[in-house]
Amino acid sequence: PQKRLPISQITHSKQRGAIYKSIYFMNSIPSSMIIAAVLLLPTILRADPDQTTHAVFTNLMNATLSDNYDGFVADCDARMKAAVTKPMLDGVSEQIKPHAASGYEAEYMGELKQKGYEVYIWKLKFKDGSDDVLATMSLKGGKVGGFYLH
Repeated sequence: PQKRLPISQITHSKQRGAIYKSIYFMNSIPSSMIIAAVLLLPTILRADPDQTTHAVFTNLMNATLSDNYDGFVADCDARMKAAVTKPMLDGVSEQIKPHAASGYEAEYMGELKQKGYEVYIWKLKFKDGSDDVLATMSLKGGKVGGFYLH
């Protein structure tokens, strides 16, 4: 291994010049460009879901907020329809409706694959200032197999 010396101890002008050029290049990049790249990176890497997936999510949210059982189960598979009862939806609707009354934003966070399902994740941010909610929706074959508000 080659011993590294501090810049002040390098005697060859070629080596010292190369080091100064690389330091100058790094310092010549505007800090605003570096900050913008860091801030935009998550947005660039995370694509929005397709229109159909977004529409299914919007329908589920609207059905939950309006306590519309038939609208909620319209896009669900047979197992999900059997598992979710009207009283269950009533309870979730009662909990979330007061926070969403003044509005909310659904920020898409990404997706994962689990047990054959595409699991889509959103962060719900309520304009009333209450705690954020993590929403997950599991799809397989265009049908909802799971929808959870955490």
